[in-house]
Amino acid sequence: MSHDTSLLDEARKYAASDPARAFALRDEYVCANPEDGHGYFTRHLSWMRLGQYDRALEDCNSALRLSGEKTISLLARGDIHRAMGDHARAVEDFTRARALNYEEWLTSFGPHHRADSLARLGRLEDALADCALIADDHWMPAHRGLPGGSKTEFIAEIRRRAAQAP
Repeated sequence: MSHDTSLLDEARKYAASDPARAFALRDEYVCANPEDGHGYFTRHLSWMRLGQYDRALEDCNSALRLSGEKTISLLARGDIHRAMGDHARAVEDFTRARALNYEEWLTSFGPHHRADSLARLGRLEDALADCALIADDHWMPAHRGLPGGSKTEFIAEIRRRAAQAP
């Protein structure tokens, strides 16, 4: 079934400049289309932006239930678990995403997120195995809890985080 997604398109325009407006548009879409997993997936982005991680998780779970397992949805849910400090569940989702579509996981921040959560669980060797998959010319600013810098700097921070794990 095809839905009119103009509300979601409009919400995307406001995502950075007016998160409350983006949420209102996404929420209106979900209320009008309660069986469309895409609506829940996009609304979870607003909940994340607003720091409402429990609600973001509910919407991501609804998206997965309604639309089936998709790599992007599993990565998103894993990211929510990371934001909530539940690194064991984050690793489960990142691992499922990797198994579902390895190429998509590899070209996303999947290895970065999974390495970080593994490190925070004290699983250094597993974290380093994911770090090995990162491009040698990697560089990025720190964002969403991930270490910034080059691949070497990323790995150094992963080692530090694993050493500090409980």
